[in-house]
Amino acid sequence: MKKFNFSYKETITTIITDNEDFYEIAVKAILDARSEIEEYISLNPYFLISYEPLNCGSCSGREIVRKMCYSAKLANVGPMASVAGAIAQFAVDKMVEAGANVAVVDNGGDIAIHTDREIKVGIYPSKIALLIPPTDKIAICTSSGKIGPSVSFGWADAATIVADDACIADAFATALGNIIEGSNRDEIEKRLAEFYSKNRTFIKGAVVVKDEIIAISGKIPKLLIADFSEDLITKI
Repeated sequence: MKKFNFSYKETITTIITDNEDFYEIAVKAILDARSEIEEYISLNPYFLISYEPLNCGSCSGREIVRKMCYSAKLANVGPMASVAGAIAQFAVDKMVEAGANVAVVDNGGDIAIHTDREIKVGIYPSKIALLIPPTDKIAICTSSGKIGPSVSFGWADAATIVADDACIADAFATALGNIIEGSNRDEIEKRLAEFYSKNRTFIKGAVVVKDEIIAISGKIPKLLIADFSEDLITKI
């Protein structure tokens, strides 16, 4: 596998794939997705700033925008809560269409994955990682109330969602992060269990890291204790 880094405006990605041809496909897909989103925002500025779902009635023909609106409605968040995952998923889908055996796009901690071999995904800031088996499609997306530029109304170190699609996982990671407050283990585990029970139709599982607390709900890939370098993090 080969690892590449690509940045454009707010989009900062790590791309892992078989060869440079698939990397170039990913870059084009990222730029195409951003162009579609930026064009829609120019026509509908509220899309950029809303913290609530929107009725995107004018998004006909805009695949990315439509998916963002749909994911936001499911998770009850604003459409831009899913933007990083939407872009990552679009890029991976295009790489797979072109024949990539390994297609991983990490867009600032929101990760879309297609892989024919095991890979590890660390959850920062912790010493745990998820062991991802060979799979056609899985997404690992994380929101944080302490790290990165994204808006969160909670204080989780990491609120991580495992789902089939990164656009949906990103929206639900934001929603989960919004409800994690305080440092009471029982309360965090209760909120996480209720969140998963309510949304299990759309997500596979979830992990919350808060101070020394790690809470898990649903079905997640095998959990490992892992030491990893901060140099591997796709930093915003």
